Parts: sequence; structure tokens; C-alpha cells
Amino acid sequence: MIKNIFIEVAKNRRRPFWIGLILIMIVEVFWFYVSMIRTQSLPHKTFILDQNYLLLMLMTVNGFFAPLFISILASRIVAIDFDNDMPSVLRVNNQNHRQLYTAKLCFGSLIVLMYWLIQVMTVKYVSQNMHIVFTGHLFIITMVCLLTGLVGTLAFQMSVSFIVERQVVGILLGLAGSFIAMMTSGMLPQTMMRFIPMLYVSLLNPLVLQAKTIVINPSILINLFIVFFVGLVVVLFTEWYTNKTLEV
Repeated sequence: MIKNIFIEVAKNRRRPFWIGLILIMIVEVFWFYVSMIRTQSLPHKTFILDQNYLLLMLMTVNGFFAPLFISILASRIVAIDFDNDMPSVLRVNNQNHRQLYTAKLCFGSLIVLMYWLIQVMTVKYVSQNMHIVFTGHLFIITMVCLLTGLVGTLAFQMSVSFIVERQVVGILLGLAGSFIAMMTSGMLPQTMMRFIPMLYVSLLNPLVLQAKTIVINPSILINLFIVFFVGLVVVLFTEWYTNKTLEV
């Protein structure tokens, strides 16, 4: 498996889509930082500039950009093999089609992990710059929720890219997820978001607004379970599907 992951790295390291992903991350970090600076400069603040507001904004902004980032990542690392008819080559050589999916999922997860680490460094930098102190376990809980949402979204998008040959479908789903999150500020009813994997980052925000007060999301544990369960089911289904495709 490690060998297969290194093969994915070699195949994708010089492809131009990385520029687009880097630009998305830069815009996201800039958006988050400017939003915090703007709030800090307001003479009459609606919210207290504390860890709750900082982490709420982090998850909200990630809800805007993560669906598009992950959809482009998944579709591009899958497209290189589908464009070259790699699944047919695997079948002819009696190689495991499922291994290709697993390798790409692991490779994508490594990229998502780097994306997540950038978010951790960004929020740490902003908190130090604005003298915001983290107390309790809220920071760790938020980072765990963010990583879970990112991986859950990746599992869904990777499966779409593997099952649907037209890679533009996955990108359009990610774009739709980003658009919906941006238009609603990630505040759709949680019951609805549970059925939309592109919004799982927004769903796993451990903080919510109630009458202009930021409070702990009382449904965060059940949301975490749902995202984990859906992600696991999607991965298992796609592995079954790729095995079935190989046997045909």
C-alpha cells in the first residue's frame, strides 16, 4: 500500500491543479484573517472577540471553501487514471481495482491532513496576534470536528469521482456545497445538512448561534457519529463496487 501511495505522489506531483488548490487555501486563510481583523476594528461589536468567536469563524469559513477544495482534489487525482483508461489496464493485468481506490483515498487523506495542519497553524497565529486565549478543550474538539468533516467529505467526493466517469460531476457537487454554505453561512437546519455530505464541515461546527450568543452545539456528538458512519459506509460501498467492477 505504501508503494501505491508513492506511485500516486509521483503521478500527481507536477500536475497544474495544485496551483488551484494552493490559491483556494490562500484565499481561505486571507478571508478568515480579514474577517477577524474587521471584527476587531468595529467600535460596537456584536460578539465578544474570544475563543468561541474565533473557532466559530474558522469552521464557518472552512465550510465555504473545503467542499470546493476537496472536490477538485478528488476529481483530479482520479481523472489522471480514468483519462488513461487505467481501470481497464488493471483488469487486463489481473490487478486489484480496489487497491487503486484505496491508494488514492490514502493519498487524498494525506493532502487533507496537510490542509488541516495549515488551518491549525492559521488559527494559532490569529489567536496569538489578537491575544485570544484558548481554555478548556474547545480548541481540540473543534480541530477534531474539522478533521472529521474534511475526511468525511473526501470519502464521499472520492467515491463520486470513482463511480461517475464524468469528473465534472464531482466538482459541481463541491461547488454547490460551497455555494450553499456561503449563501446560508453554514446555518442550514442540521437535520438537512446530515443528508448533504458536501456540508459535513459546516455540520460539524461545535459552536452555534442562539439569539446572538455563541454556544456549544448540543447535537455535536450525534453529528460526529453520523459523519463517521456515513463516511465508513461510503468507503465500504466503494470498495465493494470496485471489486465488483474488477470481477466483471
